[in-house]
Amino acid sequence: MRSDSLNVLAFFTCHFVHEDFANHLLPNILAYFVAVVPLYWFLLRLNEKKLFYKLFFFNCLVMPFILSLIWIEACAFWNIQTRSLGFSGINSAFLGALIFAYVLLLHERLRVNTSYASLSAMFFAALIFTLTYSTLIIIATTTIAAILLTAFITFAYKTAKSIDLQSKNKLQEKIKNPKIAAASVNLLLPFLYLLIFLFSLGIFPTQIIQGNITINVFIHYTGFVFGIGAAQLMWQPQKPHRKLDDAFGVDKDKVKPFTEEDRGEKSKRIMCNR
Repeated sequence: MRSDSLNVLAFFTCHFVHEDFANHLLPNILAYFVAVVPLYWFLLRLNEKKLFYKLFFFNCLVMPFILSLIWIEACAFWNIQTRSLGFSGINSAFLGALIFAYVLLLHERLRVNTSYASLSAMFFAALIFTLTYSTLIIIATTTIAAILLTAFITFAYKTAKSIDLQSKNKLQEKIKNPKIAAASVNLLLPFLYLLIFLFSLGIFPTQIIQGNITINVFIHYTGFVFGIGAAQLMWQPQKPHRKLDDAFGVDKDKVKPFTEEDRGEKSKRIMCNR
C-alpha cells in the first residue's frame, strides 16, 4: 500500500500480506496464534465468549481500515511518501485485547475499574513507544513523555484506588500462607504493566531497520493501543440477576410463610373494620 494512494482494497489486504515470508509473514502468523489462543482461553474462562467473537470480527474486518487511514494521515503529517510491504497491526490489536482480558481478570478478582486500568495501560504503551523510538527534538520528546507519564500515573493511581478491599481480603484468604497471599495479591496490578513492558520490548522490534526493510513500529503500537481501547468499548458488564428478596435486603430465612390460619385472622380483621 502506498501512503499517497487511497486504494480501499489495499487498506484491507495490506494487513494480511508480507513480502518476505520467512522473516515477516511466518512470524506474524505465529504471533497471531500466540495472541488469539490465550485470548480465547481467558475470555472463555471469564464467561466472555461473546466478547471474543466481537473482537475477532472487529480486529479482522474493521481495524485494518482504521490503521491504514491513521498511517496515511501520519505520513501526510510527517510529509513522507512510502510503500508498505505489509502491516502487523492486527496482531498488535489482538495483543492489546489480551491485555484487556487480563484487566477483566483483575475486575473479576479485585473489582478494579476497567476504564481506569485500560487507560493506564494505553498511556503506558504510548510512553514506552515515545521513549523507545521518538526522533523528535529533545524538548518535544521530553514534553510528550512528561504528558504521557502524568496521564499514566494518574490512571494507574485511580486503578489502584478502585480495588475493592473486601474482594482483596477474600482472595488473600484462599492462600494459606499470609505473607505469600499478601505478596501475590499485591502483585496482580503491577503485573499488568509488566505484561505491557514485555510485549513492547519483547515482541515489538526495537531495531527499526532490518536489512533493506524499515519496520513500521508506529502501526505496531497503534494497533496495540487501539486493541486495548476497542476491547474496553465493546465490553458490556454483566449485570447480576438478584432475587427480589436480596434486592430489598430481606432475609428470606426470617420470613414467616403465609398460612391458612393467617388468612382467617386477616378475614376477621376485615369484617371488624366494616
